[in-house]
Amino acid sequence: MAEAGGEHVELVYRATVGDFREALRVAASASAAGRWGRGLLFFAAGAGALVTAVSLAFGGTPGAQALVGLAAALVGLVVLPRAQARRLHRRAAARGVHRTVLDLWGVTTTTDRGAPRMSRWSEITRYAETRGTFVLLDAHAYAPAPILLPKRVTGDVEALRALLDQRLGSPT
Repeated sequence: MAEAGGEHVELVYRATVGDFREALRVAASASAAGRWGRGLLFFAAGAGALVTAVSLAFGGTPGAQALVGLAAALVGLVVLPRAQARRLHRRAAARGVHRTVLDLWGVTTTTDRGAPRMSRWSEITRYAETRGTFVLLDAHAYAPAPILLPKRVTGDVEALRALLDQRLGSPT
């Protein structure tokens, strides 16, 4: 459910695992550490695959280091982000229904159980738009804390986008 009225937008929702997956992907690509980490994992996967392919092409057996590097990179790229999204979803589901209000002062999220989280607009430096969510990001350089706004509960996506553009500028 969403209510839009000028400078006030309210969203009431239960986040899904997919919402968290998108938010984590955005947060990782928004930080230098996240980009470097993914880059190193892709490099390790490529190097492990290349060494394994060359070894097999010449009739040998791939070394354990290449196989372990390839497996570790794949776990880091595929398994860990999904596990992290599921873990965050479980924590969010335990808190119940989320109510997020965007108003003149900032963004406040309250839940059925747990303390409210308030961020002033000055603390939120940018936002990203994915297929299913808007993700608000703070200024933390290494691990920005994402605020998740699912589009499926937004009655007027254009009004929410206009409010975010007004407060934060164009999406990253």
